[in-house]
Amino acid sequence: MKAKSLFLVSAFICLQIHAQETDSISGVYLLGEVSVSGSKAGKSMSNRVNAAQLRLFNRDNAADALNLLPGITITEAGARNEGQIYLRGFNLLQTPVFYDGIPVYVPYDGNVDINRFTTFDLSQISVSKALTSVLYGPNTMGGAINLVSRKPAKQLEVWGLSGMKLSREGFSGYNTAVSVGSKSDKFYALGSISYLENSFATLSGKFAPGTNEDGGKRDNSETKDFKFSAKAGFTPNATDEYSLNFILQDAQKGIPPGVEGNQFRSYPEYNKKSLYYKSKNLLGESITMDITAFYDNYYNIMSQFDDNTYGLQNKGSSFNSVYDDKSLGASTNFAFSMIENNLLKVALYEKYDSHKEHNAGIPADDAAGQTEKTGEPVQEYLDNTLSAGLEDVYTVNGYLDVIAGVNYSYRANNKAQEYGTHYDTGERNVLFDFPTGSDDAFNWQLAAVVKPAYGHEISLSASRKSRFASQKDRYSSRFGSVRPNPDLKSEFSWIFDLTYKGEVKSVFQYEVSVFRNNIDNAIYQVTIPGEFQADGVTPLYQNRNVGKSFATGYEVSLGVKPVREITLGAAYTYIYRENKEDRNLKYVDVPAHKGIIYGKFGLPAWSDTYLHVDLETNSKRYYTSDGMTLPGYTLLNLKVFSKIWKGFSAEAGVRNLLDKDYSLSFNYPREGRVYFMSLVYDF
Repeated sequence: MKAKSLFLVSAFICLQIHAQETDSISGVYLLGEVSVSGSKAGKSMSNRVNAAQLRLFNRDNAADALNLLPGITITEAGARNEGQIYLRGFNLLQTPVFYDGIPVYVPYDGNVDINRFTTFDLSQISVSKALTSVLYGPNTMGGAINLVSRKPAKQLEVWGLSGMKLSREGFSGYNTAVSVGSKSDKFYALGSISYLENSFATLSGKFAPGTNEDGGKRDNSETKDFKFSAKAGFTPNATDEYSLNFILQDAQKGIPPGVEGNQFRSYPEYNKKSLYYKSKNLLGESITMDITAFYDNYYNIMSQFDDNTYGLQNKGSSFNSVYDDKSLGASTNFAFSMIENNLLKVALYEKYDSHKEHNAGIPADDAAGQTEKTGEPVQEYLDNTLSAGLEDVYTVNGYLDVIAGVNYSYRANNKAQEYGTHYDTGERNVLFDFPTGSDDAFNWQLAAVVKPAYGHEISLSASRKSRFASQKDRYSSRFGSVRPNPDLKSEFSWIFDLTYKGEVKSVFQYEVSVFRNNIDNAIYQVTIPGEFQADGVTPLYQNRNVGKSFATGYEVSLGVKPVREITLGAAYTYIYRENKEDRNLKYVDVPAHKGIIYGKFGLPAWSDTYLHVDLETNSKRYYTSDGMTLPGYTLLNLKVFSKIWKGFSAEAGVRNLLDKDYSLSFNYPREGRVYFMSLVYDF
């Protein structure tokens, strides 16, 4: 990392800035928000985490931040060290992640490692669970997650962060960030830079050693995340705005081996570059136009090695896999308010996805014992997606809004290549083309929002949402074991939600939701009768739309501030999922019960000092469809924060205070007790 030496200096002095409700990191970049008019976010922490809460809970990546919300479950793809989330039972393939309203999934995989998205430059993270705006475009089958950046709110604002962490194994990492922004009458600019390094993860002292892990420092667990973001904007008047944004994410991550297993991997490069333009214009008195144009580049290398020395790659299973993916897209949205009490939005969207991959050649190294391995030719996949949507909000009176939306989306896969074993002929080591195909989907939603009294809102919604099959779903041959299905159709869901949110005199806030999600045309891998792989014995498989399931449950979130010095909150989720075709099959990764309790307590004996405590508990979760489970767990975190002098503050705390030994995915234990400390400045 080029900026590492600079950050080491600032980390040495342990400077960290803490976000207060009115500080410089709270400015929301409104051009990056996407919401349905008529339905407002509640004041309890249910569907949104703001900048102050990100820093209050010390949540440095998006997955950990989202875990604060009811309905969200975090897990991980251990063999790739990727953070994953489930939203009411929907995974990241079905619930896309957006950055300022722009989709950020890797084109081939259809999802992204959400752990790589650090939060230091975010103003908020919002989640759409049931009523999801058609302005997002296609693929919002389970909802949408939007990471919203910051925008400067003052003539000059400076924000900075640096901290370090320790465990029983010693100094284990640090983070630091700096943000400088300025806003005048017509112009604004903001630049942010951050670096987060975890030298190793320390396992719990209660961990039982396995074949590949003896405890203490988790093998091959280091991560490094560098991020630079910048934006410049022009606001010629009160209604118009033009903004250009750039983001560079440069990451390296080890992949700890399974406690029992034989895969030894790392990502020496996991990088993303984004350039996007957003604008808003008032056309006349009653028409508003929003324009977004974006370019994303995802580049990563995943290396697999022969053993846990992470040196040689002589085995046939060892490789350096290179992904070079690009997305280019644009959307135009119009809002019409020509009819009294009515707001109509029209959305047009197009996205072009390119995926290129190959296994790179490995040169011989006689001294190390490495033999030469020949690389592969580049394989390319091309998709083009178009979408059009209408969203209408009609205000019947001061107590009732009616919301309706429709969306039509079309996806064409224009090119698909593979190198290896031909899926049809069985010929090995050849570059071949798959047949191409296409798919389309029609979605709709309808909702009523009732406001029976000031500060109270009841919403009832129903929607049909879909998700296009990813390039991997359609074309991955898995070394000749799967026949491609270029015409694989969309999965779709019927989503029903009833939510009541309210507050009592700004002292007590609450939100209760009951939901049911029916899933049809789910993509399952099935055996093709009478067809076999190249050996003539092993069955051949194919992804097909044959699955049916449902998920149902409820969520509760509460917030209370009985006195100025105390803030309390809680969130609880219950979810039940069932396969309609075989009730004995279990759905993995999502516990039936999850709860969070937290509190912020001012310490009157010391001015501007408080204690923060949060506790999270999860019930058991299945990790295989035949019923194997991981035990539930409870985590306790706490910290003390205090302002000390002219904008400087200090904090110290501990995560996983009870040193719980727990796992989110089988064979991949999580970090044990960790201490952190910092100093603070905000100007």
